[in-house]
Amino acid sequence: MEKAGLPPTRFTLHHLRHTFATLMLQQNKENVDLRTFQELLGHESMTSTQVYTHVEFEQKKKAIDSFLIFRFLIL
Repeated sequence: MEKAGLPPTRFTLHHLRHTFATLMLQQNKENVDLRTFQELLGHESMTSTQVYTHVEFEQKKKAIDSFLIFRFLIL
């Protein structure tokens, strides 16, 4: 941590693992599925993997917008 310039009192390996999973999902969501993340992180359970991932606001908005458009197409 010190070599990377990160204060070890503020950051842990857990923080780095969490950041790795979150950034990989955000930057490669079209190319990497959650099952691959599960393998990369060494989790037995998908539930454990999902703890390390966050859904961005824009992803939520896109999902809602696509639903609303779909709804108008049906009506």
